[in-house]
Amino acid sequence: MPQTVIRLDKLIDNWVEGKGYRMPDKSIEQAAKRIGTDSATLYRYFAGRGEDFRTFRARLRLEDAKQQLLLEPETPSSTIGKRVGFNDRANFSHQFKAFTGLTPDAWRKSQKRS
Repeated sequence: MPQTVIRLDKLIDNWVEGKGYRMPDKSIEQAAKRIGTDSATLYRYFAGRGEDFRTFRARLRLEDAKQQLLLEPETPSSTIGKRVGFNDRANFSHQFKAFTGLTPDAWRKSQKRS
């Protein structure tokens, strides 16, 4: 495995562990800078894995949101959406529904029944 990939693996692991995906970066350039690389390198890294960075980051945010929705049943889903990096409530709800098949509130209710 090339040294650059090993280095990027570590940088991305650290970014994930530190919940860097929660930062509401407006561009991939901003996110790459926070991770410790440049956007072209980040793009190539994810292209080699068959997933783009934005999809990867959204998936992390949505998995985090699912955990938060269960851990904090009284916290409004819009607050959790903002916490995990979604600036817009409608965008959070839309992406969450695309990811799970349910809106955040409906998903939370479905989990209580399970």
